[in-house]
Amino acid sequence: MPAPFHPTRAFQAYQIFAANTDVGKTILATGLCRAAAMVAKQKNRDVFYLKPVQTGYPVDSDERIQQSKSKNGAYSFIETAGGIHSPVMSGTPQADFYRPLRLPSVLIGDSRLGGISTTLSTYESLALRGYDIPSILLFQNDRYRNHTMLSDQLTSSNHAKGKYEQTLVSTVPAPPTPLEDPVKELESMRKYYEQLDEYMQPVMKHLDQVHEARFDRLAHMEEKAQDILWWPFTQHQNVKQTTVVDSAYEDYFLTYNTNKETQAMEPKEMFDSCASWWTQGLGHANPKLTMAAAHAAGRYGHVMFPETANEPAMALAERVLENDKWASRVFISDNGSTAIEVALKMALRATALRYGWSDSTPIDVLGLEGGYHGDTIGAMDACSPNVFNKNVQWYKPKGHWLQAPSLHISKGKVHVRVPESIQGSNAANVFGYDSLDAVYATDQRHQNQDPLVSVYKSYVRSQLDGLRQQNRHIGALLMEPVIMGSGGMIFVDPLFQRVLVDTVRTEGADLLGYKAQEQAKGWEGMPIIFDEIFAGMYRLGRRSASDFLGVKPDIVGYAKTLTGGLVPLALTVTKESLFDIFLSDKKENCLLHGHSYTAHPIGCAVAGETIDTLESLARVDQPTLWTSYRDNWKSNETWSMWNPTTIDRLSHMENVSSVMSLGSILAVELKDEQGGYNSMISKNIIHSMRHADFDQGHGAGINLFARPLGNVIYLMTSQTTTPERVRQCEDILFQCLEQQQRA
Repeated sequence: MPAPFHPTRAFQAYQIFAANTDVGKTILATGLCRAAAMVAKQKNRDVFYLKPVQTGYPVDSDERIQQSKSKNGAYSFIETAGGIHSPVMSGTPQADFYRPLRLPSVLIGDSRLGGISTTLSTYESLALRGYDIPSILLFQNDRYRNHTMLSDQLTSSNHAKGKYEQTLVSTVPAPPTPLEDPVKELESMRKYYEQLDEYMQPVMKHLDQVHEARFDRLAHMEEKAQDILWWPFTQHQNVKQTTVVDSAYEDYFLTYNTNKETQAMEPKEMFDSCASWWTQGLGHANPKLTMAAAHAAGRYGHVMFPETANEPAMALAERVLENDKWASRVFISDNGSTAIEVALKMALRATALRYGWSDSTPIDVLGLEGGYHGDTIGAMDACSPNVFNKNVQWYKPKGHWLQAPSLHISKGKVHVRVPESIQGSNAANVFGYDSLDAVYATDQRHQNQDPLVSVYKSYVRSQLDGLRQQNRHIGALLMEPVIMGSGGMIFVDPLFQRVLVDTVRTEGADLLGYKAQEQAKGWEGMPIIFDEIFAGMYRLGRRSASDFLGVKPDIVGYAKTLTGGLVPLALTVTKESLFDIFLSDKKENCLLHGHSYTAHPIGCAVAGETIDTLESLARVDQPTLWTSYRDNWKSNETWSMWNPTTIDRLSHMENVSSVMSLGSILAVELKDEQGGYNSMISKNIIHSMRHADFDQGHGAGINLFARPLGNVIYLMTSQTTTPERVRQCEDILFQCLEQQQRA
């Protein structure tokens, strides 16, 4: 919904929902409009009224009651039809259909027998969807006194809220019995509404107070945030403006910022084009995920996990192993960095036992230069020295990191850049391919002896032999398959990673000079760990990034889109042979790792719902949202939500070095001599994306909340983003890049 329709300090808008049909919603909406008109007259304001769906038309149309509504103004009331789950024409329940607006809502309660149940259920359904409900109105009924119970219930549940955040429960006299004579009926209702005015005035006063408190708080957040918050990955000295996110839904944030000229808090919708740090898979506030979380919270809360089982955790583990058939065990934790720490403990212990290394032997990992595996100390130590860890005094690099060839599209052509350290200074370092499909046909490239197979194999062998000569103890191969995210959205040549895995498995122990102390079982050379925290769970269009390589790991970590972006959860999935090494009569020999919220039922339940939805989108035997994207790329295997014509156009821009896209990711590498994470070349482009006015074409009223990675600008959608929304983002990106190009 374009920003002009969202509330401001001067524009109050309310949704009117009802707990049931025939509870007087239209009558009470009329009373609210009359009361608002009286207040508006004092403030030189007018009143809007809108009922998108009418009931009883034409004989009993609600419109006949609405004769006193104003045409213009600063108050707006949107009346719904029937109950909150009554569908609109598309079949979507009204509570979900109107949710992008997230307007403060007046709930018309039911004063009849059983009305407490329907009213509280409606209230809870709206609250679960993120609505604010400052007022409940219902007809006075001295027999059942539902309003007393409602007031007691809501007072006890809202005790922590501020005075003007609480829900006010108000009763008004019931309307008179309808008269057959239309003239007498009109006069009867006129007198009734005059009587109703005195009851509605306190309600309007409360709505005004809640509204003012809301915008006071938004302004305070903008002013105070930089004084008390410590943001991650942010140089506070460079922050000129705080973006206050009032709510989020599907792909969008609703934000408020102060206009420097008018000093008014102004709304702006922003497309979440970094997918909230790559977590968003099914859109913000997805109602299915919300309900899954609520059900698990109501059934369990949190229960400790050791030596217990609960349905969400069991169902999730079973579901994951149905797909990862190479594995048999699932360790459930609560964030991606932890998932990798757990994987390292599994792998390093296994390798040490197989090759007879003592507990005091320093053990390193083999990885890729530019890889990133999290910000906990162990995960940081498994990365090469970089901007993320160089200022951390406890950081101690524990590994050897190979250079990796990367995939790019420039001037419409697909090519692989091979570093000199791999190919040699006197050899060609750019290899062209006909298409992305050709590059990601890893099995065919490997079987048909792509010229790079021998190049890569020779490089890996020489690196492993060099480690042997240094008497290094390498306990695991750890890498992000297909794409290194924080390293700069680097798309690694999948053939290189395939050759690396194959070489480590078939020749690694011999090349490194290791002699096994036990019979090989379940894994070869050293355990292979795939960090799919970012790339897994359909971020790249396939369930697992390993599918692009044609090989499976021994351990894999999943997180981020695992729960659709709703709650933290992570998995470390592995083989029985790695599980077995921790079996012992002694407690100290078990895998000593776990957080208090390990395998929390809420996250497990949400993950199960997420996987269901993602797998339904991934089907190729029937049309889904992804069908049009696959058709655009003429492929069910290698495709992107970003249009191929967009990729081609970007690749020909003068200020663009290269571009790459896969699944929901679009990465644009800008030409810059400095390059890398510290590059500032994208600063102005990012600022324009967030704050410029895009009032032409599909970008009308929408901005992009984007974050840079040095000289790389990346945009990311959720897995449920529509083609129209993708086009909006593409239009804005082109405008910003063209503006920089002209500068």
